Amino acid sequence: MQPDLDNQLAAKLKQLRQQKGWTLETLADYSGVSRATLSRIEKAEVSPTTNVLAKLCSAYQMTLTQLMQLTENQQPALIRAAEQDVWRDEENGFVRKVVSPPGLDFRGEMIACELPPGCKIDYDTPTRMGLEHHLLMQSGELTLTVGNYTYHLQAGDCLRYRIFANSNFYVPGAQPAKYLLFML
Repeated sequence: MQPDLDNQLAAKLKQLRQQKGWTLETLADYSGVSRATLSRIEKAEVSPTTNVLAKLCSAYQMTLTQLMQLTENQQPALIRAAEQDVWRDEENGFVRKVVSPPGLDFRGEMIACELPPGCKIDYDTPTRMGLEHHLLMQSGELTLTVGNYTYHLQAGDCLRYRIFANSNFYVPGAQPAKYLLFML
């Protein structure tokens, strides 16, 4: 992430935790993220990974886009391609672009994702229990495991599912996996 976004996100995460009346220990218990890591994130000493953000979203019962929206002051109806926020997880190469105009008052959101070859991301818990996903593969291959079900997706495939358990994204091929994800 860029330093400005790291600082804004750190401040909002601390504010969100304090609004809930939670200590760092309480949030650590709810999220499964260590107290030390949470403290470093809130001080903008480290940039959170995708997995850590997913755990925080689960604790707060919000999507990653909603969490990232907290760093913005306005909720536009139109978001131009050049203005769409891009977030990169430097640890695993995951690139996440917010395609739809974010808004805390709207349930649906669309993101464009790219995972490099060999990338594997594990989400221990859903960001929001029962969250509906529609994943449209644009290019490459993706192996997606949701709970006890595994799906092998290729360009043009569309998978609809709800998240009630852990999930795993893996790119088995030599090409990046690019997909659109609509969530409600």
